[in-house]
Amino acid sequence: MASIILVRHSRSTANTAGVLAGQAPGIALDDVGFAQAQGLVSRIGEIEIKRVISSPLQRCLETITPWHRAHGKSTIEIDHNFIESDYGSWTGQKLSKLSKEPLWKEIQKEPSNVTFPEGESFKAMFDRVSKGLDQIIGSLNDDENVIIVSHGDIIKLAIAKILDLPIDNFQKLVIDPASISIVKVEKQEELRRTALISMNESGTPLSKLLENKELAGLGGGKGDGGGA
Repeated sequence: MASIILVRHSRSTANTAGVLAGQAPGIALDDVGFAQAQGLVSRIGEIEIKRVISSPLQRCLETITPWHRAHGKSTIEIDHNFIESDYGSWTGQKLSKLSKEPLWKEIQKEPSNVTFPEGESFKAMFDRVSKGLDQIIGSLNDDENVIIVSHGDIIKLAIAKILDLPIDNFQKLVIDPASISIVKVEKQEELRRTALISMNESGTPLSKLLENKELAGLGGGKGDGGGA
């Protein structure tokens, strides 16, 4: 079977600052994030990867670059279907401030009806993620592995599509910085069967995983910081 390996970018300066980064340029990894990116070299390892696909944003490219330098055999492909949401006028603002906005409750309750001020709707986001996934799934041959490096909300929407979850339930998923989720794809004549076999794997000890965790909010969950 083929595999799609979904990697959320490592911790960024926006995560640390509690800022909603969105599509703003120039958001780099912080020191913890660079260490997490280096850790992906051994976590992903030397498995054969057919394609490496990334959001165009700096924090995603910085996340996969150490592994790619060590083991990559093909160029990194940029795919705007997997870019972070366009949060419009919310971009660059503190999550602590945004959480007091009336729209915040709608985002948590019924995101399918939400469009960010001067920005993108969750429906449009889901549609482009679905389009990107369908293109990749349709092109996969047996036993091929593809890496997609993206953002918390985008990976949650991708998993929601795989699991046939409605958009309004995607916020129940948690995707941490530098985590890995794996989707298996099985070709059956003209059909493609997909199954989520691993989600939000971070190499963390079980004792740590069982600790109380803040439920994910906007931007996919903050890890040790905040933001997207």
